[in-house]
Amino acid sequence: MLVVVSWVSFWLDKDAVPARVSLGVTTLLTMTTQASGINSKLPPVSYIKAVDVWIGVCLAFIFGALLEYAVVNYYGRKEFLRKEKKKKTRIDDCVCPSDRPPLRLDLSAYRGVRKLPIVKRISELLSANIDISRRVDLMSRLTFPLTFFSFLIFYYQAYVKQSRD
Repeated sequence: MLVVVSWVSFWLDKDAVPARVSLGVTTLLTMTTQASGINSKLPPVSYIKAVDVWIGVCLAFIFGALLEYAVVNYYGRKEFLRKEKKKKTRIDDCVCPSDRPPLRLDLSAYRGVRKLPIVKRISELLSANIDISRRVDLMSRLTFPLTFFSFLIFYYQAYVKQSRD
Protein backbone atom coordinates (compact mmCIF):
# COMPACT_ATOMS: atom_id res chain seq x y z
CA MET A 1 0.00 0.00 0.00
CA LEU A 2 2.81 2.42 0.80
CA VAL A 3 4.41 1.87 -2.59
CA VAL A 4 1.16 2.72 -4.36
CA VAL A 5 0.67 5.77 -2.13
CA SER A 6 4.12 7.01 -3.13
CA TRP A 7 2.97 6.98 -6.77
CA VAL A 8 0.36 9.64 -6.00
CA SER A 9 3.16 12.19 -6.30
CA PHE A 10 3.34 11.49 -10.06
CA TRP A 11 -0.09 13.08 -10.42
CA LEU A 12 0.70 16.14 -8.31
CA ASP A 13 1.87 19.33 -9.96
CA LYS A 14 5.63 19.60 -10.31
CA ASP A 15 5.51 22.95 -8.51
CA ALA A 16 3.80 21.45 -5.43
CA VAL A 17 7.15 20.93 -3.72
CA PRO A 18 5.91 20.59 -0.10
CA ALA A 19 3.23 18.08 -1.06
CA ARG A 20 5.49 15.87 -3.16
CA VAL A 21 8.45 15.93 -0.78
CA SER A 22 6.38 15.32 2.34
CA LEU A 23 4.52 12.46 0.65
CA GLY A 24 7.78 10.84 -0.44
CA VAL A 25 9.56 11.29 2.88
CA THR A 26 6.53 10.16 4.90
CA THR A 27 6.09 6.96 2.89
CA LEU A 28 9.82 6.26 3.09
CA LEU A 29 9.92 6.75 6.87
CA THR A 30 6.76 4.68 7.35
CA MET A 31 8.22 1.82 5.32
CA THR A 32 11.47 2.03 7.30
CA THR A 33 9.53 1.91 10.58
CA GLN A 34 7.55 -1.10 9.39
CA ALA A 35 10.72 -2.85 8.26
CA SER A 36 12.40 -2.40 11.63
CA GLY A 37 9.23 -3.53 13.43
CA ILE A 38 8.97 -6.68 11.33
CA ASN A 39 12.66 -7.51 11.68
CA SER A 40 12.59 -7.02 15.45
CA LYS A 41 9.90 -9.71 15.78
CA LEU A 42 11.71 -12.27 13.64
CA PRO A 43 14.65 -14.36 14.81
CA PRO A 44 18.05 -13.32 13.44
CA VAL A 45 19.27 -15.64 10.70
CA SER A 46 22.31 -15.59 8.42
CA TYR A 47 20.36 -15.80 5.15
CA ILE A 48 17.97 -13.47 3.33
CA LYS A 49 14.32 -14.08 4.13
CA ALA A 50 11.40 -13.52 1.77
CA VAL A 51 10.26 -10.58 3.88
CA ASP A 52 13.71 -8.98 3.49
CA VAL A 53 13.39 -9.13 -0.28
CA TRP A 54 9.86 -7.71 -0.08
CA ILE A 55 10.85 -4.84 2.20
CA GLY A 56 13.98 -4.06 0.19
CA VAL A 57 12.11 -3.82 -3.10
CA CYS A 58 9.32 -1.74 -1.53
CA LEU A 59 11.90 0.64 -0.07
CA ALA A 60 13.62 0.86 -3.45
CA PHE A 61 10.35 1.77 -5.21
CA ILE A 62 9.46 4.40 -2.63
CA PHE A 63 12.95 5.87 -2.76
CA GLY A 64 12.75 5.75 -6.56
CA ALA A 65 9.56 7.81 -6.48
CA LEU A 66 11.35 10.36 -4.30
CA LEU A 67 14.32 10.43 -6.69
CA GLU A 68 11.92 10.80 -9.61
CA TYR A 69 10.71 14.04 -8.11
CA ALA A 70 14.30 15.23 -7.74
CA VAL A 71 14.75 14.67 -11.49
CA VAL A 72 11.43 16.40 -12.26
CA ASN A 73 12.36 19.35 -10.05
CA TYR A 74 15.80 19.67 -11.65
CA TYR A 75 14.44 19.71 -15.19
CA GLY A 76 11.50 21.91 -14.17
CA ARG A 77 13.86 24.58 -12.84
CA LYS A 78 16.04 24.28 -15.92
CA GLU A 79 13.00 24.70 -18.20
CA PHE A 80 11.76 27.67 -16.18
CA LEU A 81 15.11 29.45 -16.50
CA ARG A 82 15.22 28.69 -20.23
CA LYS A 83 11.72 30.13 -20.72
CA GLU A 84 12.59 33.24 -18.71
CA LYS A 85 15.72 33.76 -20.78
CA LYS A 86 13.72 33.26 -23.98
CA LYS A 87 11.17 35.88 -22.86
CA LYS A 88 13.93 38.45 -22.29
CA THR A 89 15.63 37.81 -25.62
CA ARG A 90 12.33 37.72 -27.53
CA ILE A 91 11.44 41.24 -26.36
CA ASP A 92 14.81 42.60 -27.48
CA ASP A 93 14.72 40.94 -30.91
CA CYS A 94 11.15 41.90 -31.85
CA VAL A 95 10.84 43.85 -35.13
CA CYS A 96 7.05 43.97 -35.24
CA PRO A 97 4.94 46.84 -33.90
CA SER A 98 4.34 46.57 -30.18
CA ASP A 99 0.55 47.08 -30.43
CA ARG A 100 -0.03 43.86 -32.42
CA PRO A 101 1.19 40.36 -31.59
CA PRO A 102 3.12 38.52 -34.32
CA LEU A 103 1.08 36.30 -36.62
CA ARG A 104 1.57 32.58 -36.02
CA LEU A 105 0.08 29.89 -38.23
CA ASP A 106 -0.88 26.55 -36.73
CA LEU A 107 -1.04 24.00 -39.53
CA SER A 108 -1.01 20.93 -37.32
CA ALA A 109 -4.73 20.31 -37.87
CA TYR A 110 -4.24 20.10 -41.65
CA ARG A 111 -1.89 17.16 -41.82
CA GLY A 112 -3.23 14.53 -44.18
CA VAL A 113 -2.68 11.33 -42.15
CA ARG A 114 -5.06 10.60 -39.29
CA LYS A 115 -3.83 8.61 -36.31
CA LEU A 116 -5.69 6.51 -33.81
CA PRO A 117 -6.57 8.54 -30.69
CA ILE A 118 -4.37 6.46 -28.39
CA VAL A 119 -1.40 6.61 -30.79
CA LYS A 120 -1.91 10.33 -31.20
CA ARG A 121 -2.03 10.84 -27.42
CA ILE A 122 1.14 8.80 -26.81
CA SER A 123 3.03 10.61 -29.57
CA GLU A 124 1.93 13.98 -28.11
CA LEU A 125 3.16 12.96 -24.67
CA LEU A 126 6.53 11.82 -25.95
CA SER A 127 7.03 14.63 -28.46
CA ALA A 128 9.85 17.10 -28.19
CA ASN A 129 7.39 19.98 -27.63
CA ILE A 130 6.49 18.82 -24.13
CA ASP A 131 8.72 19.73 -21.18
CA ILE A 132 11.15 17.06 -20.04
CA SER A 133 9.90 17.34 -16.45
CA ARG A 134 6.32 16.65 -17.54
CA ARG A 135 7.48 13.79 -19.75
CA VAL A 136 9.33 12.19 -16.80
CA ASP A 137 6.17 12.38 -14.68
CA LEU A 138 4.04 10.89 -17.45
CA MET A 139 6.48 8.05 -18.08
CA SER A 140 6.72 7.34 -14.34
CA ARG A 141 2.95 6.98 -14.11
CA LEU A 142 3.28 3.98 -16.39
CA THR A 143 6.71 2.51 -15.68
CA PHE A 144 6.58 2.41 -11.88
CA PRO A 145 3.33 0.41 -11.65
CA LEU A 146 4.27 -1.93 -14.51
CA THR A 147 7.67 -2.63 -13.00
CA PHE A 148 6.23 -3.17 -9.52
CA PHE A 149 3.51 -5.50 -10.76
CA SER A 150 6.05 -7.50 -12.76
CA PHE A 151 8.07 -7.80 -9.54
CA LEU A 152 4.92 -9.02 -7.76
CA ILE A 153 4.44 -11.75 -10.34
CA PHE A 154 8.07 -12.81 -10.09
CA TYR A 155 8.07 -12.65 -6.28
CA TYR A 156 4.95 -14.73 -5.80
CA GLN A 157 5.98 -17.28 -8.40
CA ALA A 158 9.40 -17.67 -6.82
CA TYR A 159 8.22 -17.97 -3.23
CA VAL A 160 5.03 -19.96 -3.82
CA LYS A 161 7.02 -22.46 -5.88
CA GLN A 162 9.69 -22.59 -3.17
CA SER A 163 7.11 -23.18 -0.43
CA ARG A 164 5.56 -26.07 -2.40
CA ASP A 165 8.92 -27.79 -2.75
